[in-house]
Amino acid sequence: MATLPYRLPDEPRPSGLSRYAVDPLWPLLTLMLAGGGFGLAWFAFNSAALGSPTRGREWACVALSVFGTVALVFTIGVLLGSGWLRPEHQAYAFLSLLLLKVGVAYALYLMQQRCFEIFEHYGGEPRNGMPLMILLAVVGRGALDMTGWPLMLRMVLQ
Repeated sequence: MATLPYRLPDEPRPSGLSRYAVDPLWPLLTLMLAGGGFGLAWFAFNSAALGSPTRGREWACVALSVFGTVALVFTIGVLLGSGWLRPEHQAYAFLSLLLLKVGVAYALYLMQQRCFEIFEHYGGEPRNGMPLMILLAVVGRGALDMTGWPLMLRMVLQ
């Protein structure tokens, strides 16, 4: 009779990337300071590095943020073009982009935090994410601002 190993539902699954795992606070701060593109990419990578059992949901949240931003920008453009949204209310409508990105980032942080605590409890050694966060916030954000990206791509990455 074969025995199955007992696994906790939130138990991380070790991966070859686990030496690059960081506290999910760093991708959250990166998203706030350097933009959604860098923060979401780091959340997705950290999910794989932690071996998160909720990896599928986390990657779905990343996709929701990217495609939701595109859908919101398109919808606001259509509403402005049709006259349903007055130009003086445009700034308030664009706050919905910020709400979507920060809301998804906080959900990602909460999902990864449980897995990260178990990862640390069983001896996982996280890396310090502060140097990369500062690098991305200063250099990455500046490089992103200088490039001539199309408006839609810039809205997703910022």
